[in-house]
Amino acid sequence: MRHIRVGDKVYMTYHMSNKGVVTEVLFRPVTAGTGAGSFSKQMWVKFKSDLTGEIVEAKRQDVTKEA
Repeated sequence: MRHIRVGDKVYMTYHMSNKGVVTEVLFRPVTAGTGAGSFSKQMWVKFKSDLTGEIVEAKRQDVTKEA
């Protein structure tokens, strides 16, 4: 998995026409899970969509970095 930083071009994995430039990278705490062990923070990405012009907020696992 490639690291995503502010300024990278990304697209939604299951809606590939919704792409844009990352404006912010956030880490949010996880409060529940099904596995054993301690929780780590989950990475979220905000990007400005070229499709709608709005700011889209998505989990890191739901976006792909454009090559």
